[in-house]
Amino acid sequence: MISCEAGHEGDASHDRIAITVLGALLVTVNGRPVMISGPRQRTIFAMLVLAWGRVVSVDALVDAVWGVRPPATARTQVAICIGALRKAFRAAHVDEPVILTTHPGYQLLTDSCSFDARDFAAMAASAADSARQGRLEEAVGLHRKALDLWTGPALSGVAGQIVEDEATRLEAERLSTYEALFDAELSLGRHHEVLPELSALADDHPLHEKLRHSLMLAQYRSGRRAEAAEGFRSWRRRFVDEIGMEPSASIHQLHNAILQDASEIYLSDGAMSRPDRRTIPAELPADVPELIGRGEELAALDALLDDMAGQPPKRTGVVAGTAGVGKTSLVVHWASRAWESGVFPDGLLYADLSQYEWSHEPTTAHVLLDRFLRVLGVAAESVPQRLDECVSFYRSTLAERRVLVVLDNARTLAHVQPFMPGSGDSRLLVTTDGRQDPLAVGRGAVRVDLDALALPQAAELVTRLVGERRALGDPTAVRELCRLCGGLPLALRAAAGRLIAKPHWSVRNIVYRLTEEHRRLEELSAGGVELRAGFERGYRGLSTAAARMCRMLSLLDAPHFTAYAGAALLAVDPAEAEDAMEQLFDMHLVRVAGESHEGTLRYAFHELVRLCAREKVLVEETEEERLAALARFSSAQLAFS
Repeated sequence: MISCEAGHEGDASHDRIAITVLGALLVTVNGRPVMISGPRQRTIFAMLVLAWGRVVSVDALVDAVWGVRPPATARTQVAICIGALRKAFRAAHVDEPVILTTHPGYQLLTDSCSFDARDFAAMAASAADSARQGRLEEAVGLHRKALDLWTGPALSGVAGQIVEDEATRLEAERLSTYEALFDAELSLGRHHEVLPELSALADDHPLHEKLRHSLMLAQYRSGRRAEAAEGFRSWRRRFVDEIGMEPSASIHQLHNAILQDASEIYLSDGAMSRPDRRTIPAELPADVPELIGRGEELAALDALLDDMAGQPPKRTGVVAGTAGVGKTSLVVHWASRAWESGVFPDGLLYADLSQYEWSHEPTTAHVLLDRFLRVLGVAAESVPQRLDECVSFYRSTLAERRVLVVLDNARTLAHVQPFMPGSGDSRLLVTTDGRQDPLAVGRGAVRVDLDALALPQAAELVTRLVGERRALGDPTAVRELCRLCGGLPLALRAAAGRLIAKPHWSVRNIVYRLTEEHRRLEELSAGGVELRAGFERGYRGLSTAAARMCRMLSLLDAPHFTAYAGAALLAVDPAEAEDAMEQLFDMHLVRVAGESHEGTLRYAFHELVRLCAREKVLVEETEEERLAALARFSSAQLAFS
């Protein structure tokens, strides 16, 4: 954050200008936002900020905005943007100049200002000094204080190659600070504490060797030896495929040390004992405390426990719903509750199936079964090499125990059949985007279809997350926020996360930003929350015809549509169009909105799914194809009118 005191020396009523660059570019004066409208103004202002008191030439600003092909009026347009920036500061009641005209360009006045990137670098350097001198607790505190300055990707929302290069450099510094932080934490023996944070960061940067190295070490020291070893093998395959070379010798050496239980990877000061091979696995991700409006669904999943009270057994549960609706949160909350109650004393296994390559299904299933068995204490050499024998051995192992197995993000229920318990008190709980028949996983399955939150529950979630003062101060804005997020918990949490990170924003600020459709998905992708990923999973599972139907339907500015509309867009038979729409329904990409007067079904997109599909159609269909589809649709509408 750049914090500038604009005013005369000795004047107690200085205005404080805050400019955020470690996150979205944002300017405020005494907490009030300064409106920097338009991408050109944002790029030019970012260039002045990054120069930090140095003069930026007009030519450099032209290059940053337009690159190698500027218009003839580029220099004039730069001057207009500078004038607009100055006007924005005057509108925010900053009387002193902020941007100075100095040959050959412009200069940001930085007297009495602080810069968050410099603060970040200074704190990271101090932390490194503390670590070198053995003051690890102090180093951890400084590292975390430095990282707390970040609110999102550096300079997000600002275009221009120079700005993007600087953002890349800052992101690299951020990762280096995380590396040093985890080194210090692991040296202090906090492998359990940092494992969730480290795992999430390694997933976000899948080709980053140092993070993977630290993750493997933390997993091993937490008694998760099999997971560390298997995680390395799948990571190495991806690394070689994408980079075209082997990872460093250092990470190979760590992998070998893990396989051999080598003494050098224990903490030398005795802060950690050797891993207990009989450690009971508890692999769930962190629970979500604010689970709103899911009482009926939780009660439905409780049927998985009924046979433990003498009822007929239901050994498999399936939770289905669209991306972002909260399937994982529901399952993790239920499983955490069951774990804490002691219902599954022999362990809790978890795998996110979206992280595995299912084009080679038998191989992938065998890899996962092998990992689960070793986590349960089976020696690696005892795991059968043939898949059918491995499945039988796995079911025999579960039959003797009470274990809960959670498989997240299954593309098809056929993928989970090898993991179904055969008998005994173990249970399998699956999440999926599809509406596949639960009989695919046996007659004893519990089925839960998860819908978006109703408005009262969505508003309650926002209120709990951002606090009553902000939410109850503008209930109309909260309702509009819930509408723009479609009641999807993931989207609501992302929006609330933006508000928590921006204490000077009101709810109406985020509503204003979400109103612009072309920005909404980006605004809801902050803090590691990525709505597009769930849509991509469902979209990749569609047939070619259904995928094209999905993206073409997004061209319609209509609340609902029929198979006849889809048939016109794709120039196919209505029956073929309805088959494609039913695939979209099966994958929770559209919902049924009722029937038309003619008795045909009307379908509708979830709003955020429509925006994802709109991005797809702009990339995967040419302008000529889009215009032709809309022309066919218009002709069909005229024919029926």
